[in-house]
Amino acid sequence: MTHNEANGRADRKRSRAHRWTRRFLVVLGCMGLAVGAKQFRDMRCLRALEQYDRHTPLNVRVASRQNKNGFVREEFCFDNGHGEAVPVLAMIPKGDGKRFPAIILLYGIGMNMKFADELAEAVTQAGFALFVPEQFNRGQRRQRGLTGWQQLMALRRRIVLTVQEARRLADVLEKRPEIDPQRIYFWGASFGAMTGCASVAYDERFQAAIFTLSGGDLQRMVADTPYRKKLPGFSWVKVAAPLAASWLRPFDPILHVGKIAPRPLLFQNARNDDLIPRSGVEALFQAAGQPKEILWYDSTHDHQPRQTIEQFVRDALAWLQQRDREIRSNLPGNREKTTAAEH
Repeated sequence: MTHNEANGRADRKRSRAHRWTRRFLVVLGCMGLAVGAKQFRDMRCLRALEQYDRHTPLNVRVASRQNKNGFVREEFCFDNGHGEAVPVLAMIPKGDGKRFPAIILLYGIGMNMKFADELAEAVTQAGFALFVPEQFNRGQRRQRGLTGWQQLMALRRRIVLTVQEARRLADVLEKRPEIDPQRIYFWGASFGAMTGCASVAYDERFQAAIFTLSGGDLQRMVADTPYRKKLPGFSWVKVAAPLAASWLRPFDPILHVGKIAPRPLLFQNARNDDLIPRSGVEALFQAAGQPKEILWYDSTHDHQPRQTIEQFVRDALAWLQQRDREIRSNLPGNREKTTAAEH
């Protein structure tokens, strides 16, 4: 090999090395941009959960009002501040001039606000008013014919709006004469519980909260969920689930639940949950501050027998009645009466 040939081969090697170096740097740069873009988007999502505009007019409109046995069933709507009306189904105990404690309930991912009808008697007989807002893309707000990507985007929007709309509904309740604004409570079921962590965390008007069938640490949940056993050996769900969990990371309840303390929390979970793994339940419970309590039930996540559902409801309401008595006794007017009676 001549000296020129040797130099030419060395030049070609250097050229190839430079090309691969440039490609590596381009890939590395793209990865850096992707990570930076995700962090920026995550920060925006977190701000959207923490903040909302309380000054936008609520524009409450009553659609119907029916007298029932011991309570009033009312449907109304309010503006969510983003140009959309949010329907609400309410059950309010009868009692002239009396102010009631209120529960804002967020239902599970596949339900709608008509779920309130099933709880109406139990909740109102326990002395609470119940308010269930219709979530984005459910019930009257349902969007049909969405592609897979559009459904994922709609889920993200649903989470943000659900968090904000629960707080907007608290704005509505503060202005209702039959509701005591210092005794507003939260109750969430499954998706509603996991989403509602942020609502309660960033709004101290929620004096106590019940999280039914909830979990946290989304990456751990998709890795450990018993639902994986129902899927075939290869499934796009197994591939997509960790990516979706990463994409939804800002909404992970484990990031928010610790900010609720010192307000009391009750967790209700199923020993045989076929969707939410025990690891996710324990992660969320451990991330929560005190005071907190957890109740376990011999139940699955869905398709529970009626007696199990009734036990969930009885336990939740009994716990909330006790918390309400404690909170009511510590309100300024009642505290003064208690002090005077002791003297």
